Amino acid sequence: MAQPAPHGESAAQKQRPPLPVRLARSFWKRLSAIAFLLIPIALGMLLALALSNSALVERIRYIVFDQYQRWQPREWHKDLPVRVVDIDEESLAKVGQWPWPRARLAELTRKLTENGAAVVAFDVILAEEERLSQRAILSQLPPSPERNALAEALRLKGELDTDPLRDALAATNSVLAVVLTQQALPPDAKMKTQFVLAGDDPVPALRQFSGLVQPLPALREATSGLGAIQYVPDQDLIIRRVPLVFATGPANGKIIVPGLAAEALRVAQPPGSATPIIKTNQASGEYGFGGQTFVVSIKIGQFEIPVEHDGALRVHYAGTQAGRTIPAWKVFEGAVPRDEIDGRIILIGSRAASLFDLRATPLEPLVAGVDIHAEALEHIVSGATLVRPLWAPYAETLAILFAGLLLIFVVRKTSPLTAAAAAAILIAGGAALSWLAFSRLSILIDPLIPGATWLATYVAATIGVFRRSEREKRFVRGAFSRYLAPAMVERIAADPSQLALGGETREVTILFSDVRGFTERSETMEAEGVVRFLNALHTPMTAEVLKSGGTVDKYIGDGLMAFWNAPLDVPGHANNACRAALAMIELIPQIDAGIKLETEAAGRPHIPVRIGIGLNTGTVFVGNMGSEQRFDYSIIGDAVNVTARLESATKDFGIPILASEGTRAAADDFLFLDLGATGLKGKTTETEVFALHGPKSEAGPQFEEFAALHARALAAATTRAPDLSERLEAVRRHPLAQRYLAFYDKLETEERRVKADRTAIENSA
Repeated sequence: MAQPAPHGESAAQKQRPPLPVRLARSFWKRLSAIAFLLIPIALGMLLALALSNSALVERIRYIVFDQYQRWQPREWHKDLPVRVVDIDEESLAKVGQWPWPRARLAELTRKLTENGAAVVAFDVILAEEERLSQRAILSQLPPSPERNALAEALRLKGELDTDPLRDALAATNSVLAVVLTQQALPPDAKMKTQFVLAGDDPVPALRQFSGLVQPLPALREATSGLGAIQYVPDQDLIIRRVPLVFATGPANGKIIVPGLAAEALRVAQPPGSATPIIKTNQASGEYGFGGQTFVVSIKIGQFEIPVEHDGALRVHYAGTQAGRTIPAWKVFEGAVPRDEIDGRIILIGSRAASLFDLRATPLEPLVAGVDIHAEALEHIVSGATLVRPLWAPYAETLAILFAGLLLIFVVRKTSPLTAAAAAAILIAGGAALSWLAFSRLSILIDPLIPGATWLATYVAATIGVFRRSEREKRFVRGAFSRYLAPAMVERIAADPSQLALGGETREVTILFSDVRGFTERSETMEAEGVVRFLNALHTPMTAEVLKSGGTVDKYIGDGLMAFWNAPLDVPGHANNACRAALAMIELIPQIDAGIKLETEAAGRPHIPVRIGIGLNTGTVFVGNMGSEQRFDYSIIGDAVNVTARLESATKDFGIPILASEGTRAAADDFLFLDLGATGLKGKTTETEVFALHGPKSEAGPQFEEFAALHARALAAATTRAPDLSERLEAVRRHPLAQRYLAFYDKLETEERRVKADRTAIENSA
């Protein structure tokens, strides 16, 4: 800049930019000048991040490791001795809906045994008596001389003692599934497998549980093995590793439980030759940092399996293979060649979407759980290996440090073009070495964190922070403005650190709503009319969600899915969700009146608008899901499935809003009525269901009186009390009972059905 004239202002001075602009430019220049000083700080921070194995670092590594498997999946051969007998949709249609009777499972087991199966392993929980078996029906009858007489008659016929599945299991090599839990360990819990330990006790290194769900005692005694079907997905809910052993029980008495794949492999080999041997680092001369113990390998018969520190097998997936699967109906009909079964490990499970045993793997977003066990077994018997050694993070850290320091020197001493070339060579070389380690040695080495660190070393840290901050604000406003309240979007844009853009696990309250009779309605309307109807419905209902601090996840035709407490914390999110649900129900008459005017003007019959709403509070994985080109901010997890089932159950219960126990416990500003436990589709255990009645501000003597009458009626229905009809009649007469009349009718209908079944049993006896 030219020096100012000694007297007066020059023309250049008069035209120079305003002071704020000059200050901004000066600040930018100073940032550029000190950028090289901040690079070592950034390098040190990234070194610490690489060693931390934080959730963020692991998610980054998964991107590369999963892509490697997509580029080079494990080669599959038809001669591999593993097959899946699939209870698929066609089998359900031909054989009957699930669950199948024990006799049907016994027939399936016998046919597989007759065809030479080396072992038959069930990826199915057999922990409950059949509901329609003679034993189960008899147990529902109250004590009486007639019941005793019926029991004696059935015993004389041998129908109480006969269990065809038990006999079929005892006649073959079989493995049944157990499920590990965090409840207390049953006193009779005992595994079929005895482990040999080489080195220190491996239990502290294994996945820890405190209890388990076992098969029925008779089946447990008859089977050859018991294996856990537990899955341990990573934080993005993708299953990359399958634990071969677990630990369960109290802290001072843990027992080792084999996984289903490990147990099937043991039982398939000759007795006495396949006792599993767990080898820890002390036995192999390796030493863990801080003296820790970790598992090195597990030997099962002729197979010595390298595993990771907690006994998990990192699976090299081959992906879905048509030749691996045998539909169950073909086994029943004898339409399977013997050589497809003879000498093979047979896993029985289901790919049917209606049974909800679906998982995600690095290769596929939806895979049946039984296929993952099959992939693990194929990985083992084919001799494949895939490991991320304990030394890998330390080797990567050394590479980051030394190459990063070299890059700093190059950037300081050479031209920008030379520095850019050096950075590119380093990053490309790291990626090439990582790929060679995977493809040639089956070792997983991370190229992303080192590459990102070297790139960050090249780019001025503070300039990057400034530009990234601006991009994040634009990203947040664009990505979230369509499904978050404007005030919440501004809060996130002002402080993006409140949002985990990659996703996170957190507790939310979920709402599903759905229009009753939408299919019938849409059949009478043009496509444009359907759109107008949906807009008229969703616009005010969405406004209630946003007003209460909720996030609209998606519209599913006539349905709406929303959740609270993500991406930002929403104190009292369950109360907010209940408030929105009640407001949505109150909007329906107004929406219906407007739609009625339109349908009558068009000369169409009017179908009243009614909706059902399900509410559930639970833990989910929430984040941006999809691709870089198109993504959705959404949630996944079992809590989402439960909510959808609750919404669907409103049809059967005849009640507009159903909530789970989690929502009832968390929504302390509202009144609920217990509707008892019911079996939701896809759930193995019954779920407690509650009706959302209204705000607690409406509580009073009248509601307390009604709640007491309701509880007496529900208790009578649960215990099959003889005065159920009188109790139902008493509660129906209460003024607050009008909205629950359909539910009371359901209880009375169920009672009549049970009485009819009981009469039929007595007549048959």
